[in-house]
Amino acid sequence: MRNFMKDVPNSLGYRLGGRVMTAVLSGLLFLSCVVLPVDLGHAASRAAAAPTPVTSLATVSGAVTAGKPFKWAQVYLKNIDKRIQYMVFTSGGAFRAVSLFPGHYEVTARAVGMESATQRIVVKNGKIDNLTLAMKEAADPSLFPSSVPNATNTLFNAAGWNNVSAPVKFGSYDEIYPPGPGRVVLENMCFSCHGENTFALSPRSEDAWKYAIDYMRGAFLDQRERVGFGEGTLAGSASNFRFTIQDRKDLLEYLTKYLGPDQPSRAVRTDVPVPFDESELAKAQLIEYYVGKEAAPGAKPVQSTATGSEGDATATEGQQTLITMQLDGEGNVWAVNRAIPSQLVKLDPRTGEQFFYVLPDPTAGVHDLVIGRDGTIWVTEFTRDFFGSGAGDANPPRLLGFNPKTLKWDHILDADPDGVIGALPKGPLMSPTVDSKGNVYLNWMLRGAIAKWNPGDQKMKVFRIPTPGATPYGAAIDAKDNVWVALWNGGKLGKFDTSVEQWTEFTPPTQPANFRRGPAVDAKNNVWVGIWAGGPRSGKIAKLDQTTGHWTEWNIPHRGAQPYEASVDAEDNIWFPETGNPDSPSLIARFNPRTEKFTFYPRLQFVADSSRLEHTTDGAVWYAPRYGAPAGHSAFGVLYPDKDKISSLAAYPLNGTPGYAFTVGTPAKDAKSAGH
Repeated sequence: MRNFMKDVPNSLGYRLGGRVMTAVLSGLLFLSCVVLPVDLGHAASRAAAAPTPVTSLATVSGAVTAGKPFKWAQVYLKNIDKRIQYMVFTSGGAFRAVSLFPGHYEVTARAVGMESATQRIVVKNGKIDNLTLAMKEAADPSLFPSSVPNATNTLFNAAGWNNVSAPVKFGSYDEIYPPGPGRVVLENMCFSCHGENTFALSPRSEDAWKYAIDYMRGAFLDQRERVGFGEGTLAGSASNFRFTIQDRKDLLEYLTKYLGPDQPSRAVRTDVPVPFDESELAKAQLIEYYVGKEAAPGAKPVQSTATGSEGDATATEGQQTLITMQLDGEGNVWAVNRAIPSQLVKLDPRTGEQFFYVLPDPTAGVHDLVIGRDGTIWVTEFTRDFFGSGAGDANPPRLLGFNPKTLKWDHILDADPDGVIGALPKGPLMSPTVDSKGNVYLNWMLRGAIAKWNPGDQKMKVFRIPTPGATPYGAAIDAKDNVWVALWNGGKLGKFDTSVEQWTEFTPPTQPANFRRGPAVDAKNNVWVGIWAGGPRSGKIAKLDQTTGHWTEWNIPHRGAQPYEASVDAEDNIWFPETGNPDSPSLIARFNPRTEKFTFYPRLQFVADSSRLEHTTDGAVWYAPRYGAPAGHSAFGVLYPDKDKISSLAAYPLNGTPGYAFTVGTPAKDAKSAGH
């Protein structure tokens, strides 16, 4: 999620989707937008091409040299014809990239503080051996490799995620946050959700800090309904956090003294770096399929006067933002594109072909999708009445069902037909998931409820979560069709027993905790989450054993780890994406519970942000770089942990759609069998 209101000065920073976001801190949230007509039909990029077998694709290998020692240099191979980019890592200077489509390529190598000139080559079927890339020292000796330009002193402003003045200055933890009662409050109450860098990156006046604290305390909720996810999180006895009057006083004095408007934008220097393993990286390969300005050809552009808020789909005209993706039973990858117009996008990774389908409301600001047991693409609208869409409370977000065979939107559903939510605006719909019977569950994130759509009886039902101010973010289905949600406001897991429609909460040993999007379920029906670092407290991976109720936690071995959402592969390894710290790269990480080993993979862009990962039957890990792709673009991304195991570029989900680590029960009679 992005900067809700860029023009609100010195608003309280928080992290929901990018490096640093700005919280909504006033009642003046509703940004206007001007909407022009849009073609509501679908549009395909071009005629589908026949898939090319992996055995017919090319291999490029060679060596990277430099005047000083280096490890795991990143080699980028960009197919200009197809807008596809590959990345592999060196081992002892040698590299090898496989399954390359024929075409014209630009090839570059980069390591920390070093880079090569770009070479242009033509790749045909077969092999290119002995390609040599000579690296020299880069202008910035500390610059981390990236496929797009990045510099820590400009990345925040360039991304528009925070009002940060350049350059960002780094210091030790004690230098940035001197000891004192206020720091204790930050560590106990604030860092677990915001991260340790948000506050120092956005220094501000005493009045602005006071307003931010009052917003978190819910001081304005006697005048209006809650309009922001974090609003009221520290609201005294109604909160899961114990934030006293003395805490408020200590915090305000501390922030005013050490993080006033006279201070530059600063960040904590990473003193425990990510432990990369060159032998593991040498086996890996990443591929990104870029989506650019040619998306949805024929669709008329939708103009907006908003400034990149959730209210205008978090996009400006010409900017594409793929958020989450799912794998269908045919080996294709589907994603929602928070663009203008909002779209559903399909990729055939065997050919690189992309197809675009505009949503019924082209300004809906989509965030999530799930593929049903029968192949229906279920999409949750996000912003039709939320944070400035201009539509007003009369137009709450809906659940949409897209038929990939007829290419029509067969379902446009009210997700609260009985008015259970009550408060207006109702807020966004998030995190749809599907059980073995084909029922679709989704979250009313702002209003503390989940909804269930039963395709059998064509009924929608809403269930409130009993926790005060509940903010259900990510969700998962377990092997018994129970729904698990991450309660973002309080660091708890909520279990909804669908057989009796009853809630149970589970609290991890680490509190307060931020699960972010949250849970995943492994083949043994254990529930996994990631917990964000809280200042000096390590980030963690945690497992809840459903049979015993016992939690187990493992520390992530680098500073400031912020796992966005856990997921499980075919071997019951636990994966999670990380956005990274200002001086540390964006990551995709794997945790092996049997060996307790963490493995980290830097992504193509130093700054990238993925909220979810999807896993295939052959071990591939799909993601979206979201805000980190080249200017004007977004991408479908895939990590192959072992490129020698690539047998097909098709993306088949585990245990059929939508892809679970456990064996899914028998679907409804009319559902297509999706086993592979």
